[in-house]
Amino acid sequence: MWHKISWRLLKHELRRGELTIMAAAVALAVCAVLSLSVFSERLQLGLLDRSAEFLAADRVLRSRGAEIPTEWLERAEQDDVAWARRTTFNSMAFANGELTLVEVKAVSSGYPLRGHLEIAQAPYVDGERTDMLPAPGEAWVQGSLFNTLALDIGESIEIGDAEFTVTQILAHQPDAGFSVFTDSPTVLIYIDELDRTGLIQPGSRVNYNYLFAGDPGNIQRFENWLMPQLDDVTQRWTSIQDGDSPLSSALNRAERFMLLASLLGVVLAATAVAVAAQRYAQRNFDAVAIMKTLGGRTGQIGRIFTLHLLLLTGVSILLGLLLGTALQWSVTGWVSAQLGYVLPEGGTGPYVLAIATGLLCAIMFSLYPLLRLLKIPPLRVLRRDMLASGLAKWVHWVIAGGTVYTLMVLYSGSFILSSALFAGGIFAMFLLLGISRLFIRASRQAGMQAGSSWRLAMAGLQRRAAENSMQMLSFSVAVMLFLLVLALRHELLEDWQNQLPDDAPNYFVVNVAPHQVEPMQSMFERQHIRATDLYPIVPGRLVAINGDLVRDAVTKEERDESEFREGFGRELQLTWRRDLPAENTLLRGEWFREGEPGVSVESQVAERINIGLGDELTFRVAADEFTVPVTNIREVDWNTMQPNFYMVFSPDLLEDMPATYIASFYLPPERRAELYSLFRDFPQASLIDVEDILTQIRDVIGHVSLAITFVMILVILAGALVLVAQVQASLEERQQELVILRTLGARSKLLSRAVTYEFVVLGALAGLIATLAMELSIYLLQTQVFNMQPALHLRFWILGPGLGALVVAVLGWAVCWRMLRQRTGHLIRNLA
Repeated sequence: MWHKISWRLLKHELRRGELTIMAAAVALAVCAVLSLSVFSERLQLGLLDRSAEFLAADRVLRSRGAEIPTEWLERAEQDDVAWARRTTFNSMAFANGELTLVEVKAVSSGYPLRGHLEIAQAPYVDGERTDMLPAPGEAWVQGSLFNTLALDIGESIEIGDAEFTVTQILAHQPDAGFSVFTDSPTVLIYIDELDRTGLIQPGSRVNYNYLFAGDPGNIQRFENWLMPQLDDVTQRWTSIQDGDSPLSSALNRAERFMLLASLLGVVLAATAVAVAAQRYAQRNFDAVAIMKTLGGRTGQIGRIFTLHLLLLTGVSILLGLLLGTALQWSVTGWVSAQLGYVLPEGGTGPYVLAIATGLLCAIMFSLYPLLRLLKIPPLRVLRRDMLASGLAKWVHWVIAGGTVYTLMVLYSGSFILSSALFAGGIFAMFLLLGISRLFIRASRQAGMQAGSSWRLAMAGLQRRAAENSMQMLSFSVAVMLFLLVLALRHELLEDWQNQLPDDAPNYFVVNVAPHQVEPMQSMFERQHIRATDLYPIVPGRLVAINGDLVRDAVTKEERDESEFREGFGRELQLTWRRDLPAENTLLRGEWFREGEPGVSVESQVAERINIGLGDELTFRVAADEFTVPVTNIREVDWNTMQPNFYMVFSPDLLEDMPATYIASFYLPPERRAELYSLFRDFPQASLIDVEDILTQIRDVIGHVSLAITFVMILVILAGALVLVAQVQASLEERQQELVILRTLGARSKLLSRAVTYEFVVLGALAGLIATLAMELSIYLLQTQVFNMQPALHLRFWILGPGLGALVVAVLGWAVCWRMLRQRTGHLIRNLA
């Protein structure tokens, strides 16, 4: 019997339109989570697919000094994961009576698994894509070797005991890497040719790299099996998001951008559900009182409304899934057309997350209102002012807060990020609530002199101070989240783009001899090429910190037993500088004074190996050792395409030591063919082309821009729903006021203006509070999440209050318009 009553009640409420907001809020929450999750997942997969070309694979297993067991490769085949081998080492190459250091790269069939090779017949020209590899006895070499060794196509090059014929110029290799200090020109050969060179002997410094590619699920399954087998000292499993390269930094930053923007949309949609559920319960107080008067038991009534809620939730979730699926398909289709390739398909996780979000929002945000509903006394039939008793208000806040936190953890998958955002949100909520109360109290004097529409509006604000404070809080949150997404879309994204302008350096020149520094600088000036300073480089090792020896590369067992301090475990590239390098920011200490020795340490390195101001660092350069104090700690922007260093010394320490020089410069793509002639007089210098990495980083920024535009649209919809739900929640009280004022002779025009002015003031104040909260949020994001310089966004101080006043006034008027047009008698019957 009770289930029939529940079904009839649902149909009745749907006909009356009372459940419209709640159903729309649940549907929007599900739609937002599904579309955002699927879109973000597909976009991220697309980014990783494109960026994986820079590894030539989805994952790379690097093994130093030894090959991996064949059983691991057999397991990869079982998991339907493709693999290829890449063995690299440095060696001397001989040709035409000249010699130089090269990187020999021996690859197996299938290489590259991601991306492609490009070959050319002349240095520094655009290459043609190829699926071939060097044949036995052949070698493909980079164009810079044609300068160094005076090579030509068809000539021979000697590597170890073997001789190879140069048949192609290697114009592009996807896994060229970004180590500008250690990269040597590449000589590509087939892996079966390694034995002929005779270079790999016991103790040789050889890197065995194994490339893997496949479907994400297969890769993940293989990775889960492989990771426990690895030796974390000599073996390393990497993806494109690992490492310190600008591309990995861009991908990680992009992930934070999309996650943060999406979280804002989810929280806002959940807020709309909470407001609508509160309104729904209030509208059914009288129905419950009547049921109890007619003999209905609390358990029966609870089952009726629980089934009622579940039916509504089921329909709303289904609607949200349909809308979310259609929305993400249309948006991803449009984005794919913009990007020029089809985004990969996502998994089923977003659908599970969307359904869980709908259930959590509908059930948990309705739990407290439903408990209040069931505690309504039958006497309310006679006394409309009677409400539920014995139910603490803090229970509502605990349930709502716990639900929001659970949604954040489910969506982000990060307890740390969710806890930080949630704690910040709680602080911001109390701050906004306090400020809103102050603003409303400031209107008290105007309210005491009510006579005009403006003063009547101020009186209404004061009369409903508690309700208006919560409304203003909701309005502020909605406007703040919209401004925050707008700032993500324009301000932070533009800041990121400005860090990588169109004329950012796209080439590095390394191994420049000291006597070539001035001629090269003159060449840059003569050819109108914008270049950075030429930085000197001296290889050296950190051997002690405050007299305590630091460990070098050791085995895992030696590491566990060692009492040495953590160090780099490898050789560093050291430089010296009289002035602070560009794009470096001094955090602590002072820059070098004339005649005082010192070293400047990059901030992340200082934190990782626990170095502070005044610490004494001992370095070994060639056969010399010296100790120097840490003079300052500086922050480095690793996203800029210029030489950056962990350690920078005062000039008097290293300037007499043998050094080579490095610089980066920008050359327009249309001038690329000039490189051969420009650097003909600098045969020992090597060029490193980073144009591909720059292009990929700009693609990442473009992806994020599209993603945040999509999120902004959903945030606007969710924010509008929150505003409408809040205004509808106050309609009954406004109807009572309207009846009284009309009875006292107030004209309709006066009342209409008063309602409009009240919403304008509420919206403007909410916009002002939202702008303040947005600025604080942006400051934290810039400094703590995205590593940017903080800045004040003045235009938002005009946009925020103006947008708040306009949107809240329009939506408020749209909701109240029908009520204002009704006759007094009709309003009295509705209230009865």
